[in-house]
Amino acid sequence: MAVYKNRDSGTWYFQCRVNGQRTRRRGFKTKSEALKAEATLKESIICSRKVDEITEEYIQHLRIHETSSAYTIESTYRNHIGSVVGRKRIDKIKLQDIKGLQMIMLKKTYGKGRHYTNKTINLVTGTFNMIMNYAVKYGYIRSNPCANFESLKTVKTNDEIKFWTDTEFQKAIRYEDDFMWYCFLVLAYMTGMRKGEIRGLRWSDIDFDNHIISINRHISDKVMKEDRNTENEKRVIRGRKNGHAHKIAMDFHIENLLKELRKDNSFIDGWSKESYVFGIFKPIGQNSPKRHLDIIAKKAGIKQITVHGLRHSHVSYLISKGLNAYEIAERIGDTVEMVFKVYGHMFPNPQRNIVNVLNSNFAFIQERDKIKKGRQNERQHFPGSIKNPDIYGAKCYNGALNRT
Repeated sequence: MAVYKNRDSGTWYFQCRVNGQRTRRRGFKTKSEALKAEATLKESIICSRKVDEITEEYIQHLRIHETSSAYTIESTYRNHIGSVVGRKRIDKIKLQDIKGLQMIMLKKTYGKGRHYTNKTINLVTGTFNMIMNYAVKYGYIRSNPCANFESLKTVKTNDEIKFWTDTEFQKAIRYEDDFMWYCFLVLAYMTGMRKGEIRGLRWSDIDFDNHIISINRHISDKVMKEDRNTENEKRVIRGRKNGHAHKIAMDFHIENLLKELRKDNSFIDGWSKESYVFGIFKPIGQNSPKRHLDIIAKKAGIKQITVHGLRHSHVSYLISKGLNAYEIAERIGDTVEMVFKVYGHMFPNPQRNIVNVLNSNFAFIQERDKIKKGRQNERQHFPGSIKNPDIYGAKCYNGALNRT
């Protein structure tokens, strides 16, 4: 909801959504009157629609705006949330409902009696929270009762986030014989781009003059049944995974590789600047990059990682070289908060950094030792002096006055 002033009439008005419909009220003489009317309308909102209905609308909203999260949210809701709260009225949801959902997930098992991890449970409760936020935004409920719900604690370790060191990457990549796949894997490691973003790259996205790669789309294979409009069930989605475009600066290694790949591809009939960088006429397959990673990892005798693990490898390398979270967030197109959330445990201990700064900038404190040694020498030369050097100095001064 928001309150505005009409410049022509001098009166105030507000606009908001009530049960999904945009509503506007005009003609208030003062801002306070408009705010009171807004609050009254907000208190009067009564929505009898079920959580199932609001969720379906939310998923359709995501699909219209071409975000790949629609599939994940639909799947999470169908498998875990709908059976618990789906038939409840959206305005009757309480904090206890999301707490109850969390408790059910903690007791629930799948497969051969396996329990869900805290990370998965947080994904489920977080999805429920997103649905409630949508209901608030579009005026179905006054506020989100689950807004302050506390997630389960999760601790990330280097074992959980699998990545390659630069030494491991150099050892593995030399076993990739196919030049296109060599370029793909090096690009993923050197830029931290996601698999879907690399698969969606066209030659028109690469600016060799300004040494920039623009990420304007990504390929998602996670689509709902009604969206499967191609035989490969692929879907080109504008923007990145988070919905925003992003630009990445190229180093000269990447630039030279891509120039060579473009030269090779340009001899193929039908090639153009709108051709895919990897795949030419259609994006490369979803599982092909992982197969190549597994092959070279096995030949090199190192651990297997996912394609997304190359993104983790890029961030890990930047952290090892002393880059801070702000620089890394700018590089990979994420927020600083997300960088700390995912990679915070990889950064050096901040307490150690503080100690290092203090050690290097406050060396003058060590001069106290010199003063102490000087006073010890003074006592050796003046054995009659008392323990307190300041009092000793004062007595010497008074004695001098008496002599005058």
